[in-house]
Amino acid sequence: MNIYVKAFAVAAITLTACGIPEEQYLAVVKSRDSLQVVVKDLHKQIDELKGWVKNRDYTLEDLNDKMRILQETYDRMKANSTEEMKGLLAELEQTRKDLEAREQRLHEVESKLRARDSAITALHDRLTQALLGFKESGLSIDIRNGKVYVSLSNQLLFNIGSVEIDKRGKEALKELATVLNTQPDISIVVEGHTDIAPVVSKGGRFQDNWDLSVLRSTEVTRTLTQEGVDPKRIIASGRGEYFPVEQGDSPEIRAKNRRTEIILTPNLEELFDIIKTK
Repeated sequence: MNIYVKAFAVAAITLTACGIPEEQYLAVVKSRDSLQVVVKDLHKQIDELKGWVKNRDYTLEDLNDKMRILQETYDRMKANSTEEMKGLLAELEQTRKDLEAREQRLHEVESKLRARDSAITALHDRLTQALLGFKESGLSIDIRNGKVYVSLSNQLLFNIGSVEIDKRGKEALKELATVLNTQPDISIVVEGHTDIAPVVSKGGRFQDNWDLSVLRSTEVTRTLTQEGVDPKRIIASGRGEYFPVEQGDSPEIRAKNRRTEIILTPNLEELFDIIKTK
């Protein structure tokens, strides 16, 4: 029996033995019953509190486990992210260096191209000045695709069906050689061209226009080397009637197509080396 119940029981007995009125006794009994209810409720609350505390302990333990797992996961991800970031930073740094190197090469290429264009323009101007007196004889100079083309008509160089260069033609080639000897880095291609008319030669010396164009370019090449141009710089070639200046069969068009072109190209090896550099 609860201590409070016992106390009320003793108090009730004592009160009855002492001749206390019934009303007072019943009031005491009522108070006892109320206290029993309160005590019972308190015990219930205590049990609930004990259960809550127990559940709370379980909850804290579960939360601590989850926190530990999350911390371990975070630490692992942080370590992995740090390594990945190091790798990405290394890649970015290498990319930056590659871009800087490429940009440097681009600047070098642009510089070389400007220098080449400047040299080509200067060569064109110098040749134009040196060969000015031959312009009316069928000589022209122009720049195409970064190269200087010196075109000499057969009127200036050869008689019909001949590979022998006349006096006026040799004078023009001599002036040309004088300029070329001051430009050792310029490579030279000599191309012979004919019209579409079949070749006419005494004794059957030429098989066709191709044969005639090659022999004429060879003769021009020989004349240039006799004037001091290094033979290693020159290529002699013939294109026959297959690369005309203008299509057609009129006397004027045929005269335009009968020519020898001397193509002057700057040395591009240094430029190619820059472009090929990785």
